[in-house]
Amino acid sequence: MSPRYRALSAILSAAVVITACSDAPPTSPVATLGINETRAPAPQGLFHRFVSIGTSVSMGWQSDGAIAATQSESWNAQLARLAGRSQSAPLISGTGCRSPLMAPLASGVRLSGESAAAQTFSCAPLEAGMRVPSQNVAIAAAKTRDALLTTPETQADAFYKKLYPQILPPHTTQVQAGLAQKPKFVSVELGANDVLDARIGIAIPGATITPFADWATDYDRVIEAVSREVRHGLLVGLIKDAADFPSFRRGAEIWADAQTLLYGFHVAVQADCGDVNRDNLLFVPVLVPTAIQAGLTAKAQGGNPVPLSCAGAGPTTRDFILTPGEVAIVNSQMAQMNAYIKATAKRIGFAHMELEALYGLPDLKPTFSAAELMTSQTPYGALISLDGIHPSTMGHAVIASAAARAINQRYGLRVPTARAWMAFR
Repeated sequence: MSPRYRALSAILSAAVVITACSDAPPTSPVATLGINETRAPAPQGLFHRFVSIGTSVSMGWQSDGAIAATQSESWNAQLARLAGRSQSAPLISGTGCRSPLMAPLASGVRLSGESAAAQTFSCAPLEAGMRVPSQNVAIAAAKTRDALLTTPETQADAFYKKLYPQILPPHTTQVQAGLAQKPKFVSVELGANDVLDARIGIAIPGATITPFADWATDYDRVIEAVSREVRHGLLVGLIKDAADFPSFRRGAEIWADAQTLLYGFHVAVQADCGDVNRDNLLFVPVLVPTAIQAGLTAKAQGGNPVPLSCAGAGPTTRDFILTPGEVAIVNSQMAQMNAYIKATAKRIGFAHMELEALYGLPDLKPTFSAAELMTSQTPYGALISLDGIHPSTMGHAVIASAAARAINQRYGLRVPTARAWMAFR
């Protein structure tokens, strides 16, 4: 197999490990963002002790990993700066934990030099002088129940067992670590990981989706603990449509790129993609690189093009394809959760915004191109990182701006909003 084929095949396994709720510039996992640094005096007191509880989005996870540079550009870190303050974070040294993917994806490597397809990942220590907990206690892949109950000792996953002690003290949960710092302002961004496992192609409450009643019970317990100690805060809702994720593409979009896939990668897109399965959602980070790797291997061996169908293999099969019916299940649950989060914010007097502020942008997704996916520096657009799920630094600026507007509206403040990202639309 040629070096080109080996490089392309290296991303296959890596795509499967992408977690929920990671971007990178052309040659680095972080970009410098020029934002409006005008300071408004009014919000400084409120943000004196600003704590964030949440998932990978609030942690600053980009391109399937976290390093100090991306953590420092999380939406909440940018929000604190807009308010004239800073928010401490557990900055990870060196090449990160886990090390982010590098562009282009065809290179098949992470910042650390590890294969993108590695089954185990290195985890660099915190930067010198870092102490835990910091004001940002958000953790990648955390579900709402994890924020309540999971400590470094009770985390069972092999990788996250390395990450949790980087963020939380021994025998301490996110909620406990955050509130122990006696914050004046708290952001709570939870819920995405309670539905995002459905991306594997299985949308079943109780299996890949936390049943709404169970999630609501856990969320109530988080909010009860927070609101008992803190008078001001921001609750962050979810997206509205699973199709908003740039990592999901409809069968019709794959069909539109059939010629490139055939002649560039020896992949034969099946007619069902443009017909009966045109509305199915395919999780691109897994399905397209898998097909490309197989196609290039077949071509090198003189074989026929590898078929790529957009038909799902059934509701209980891990096929990384969601039918319209499965999408409806996911979207219905997210609608319930969004309504509940919004009502909760109103009940306790907190500000409220949704991640839809970024993921609902009408021009967020560029036109799908397999060639761009494999070779572009920004395969999912300027606002989304190399994993197709998490915001880039510029994407975080969009969320920070939406958060500032929500806080200004609720509390009558004058937190400035960033506008630099508009040039990238």
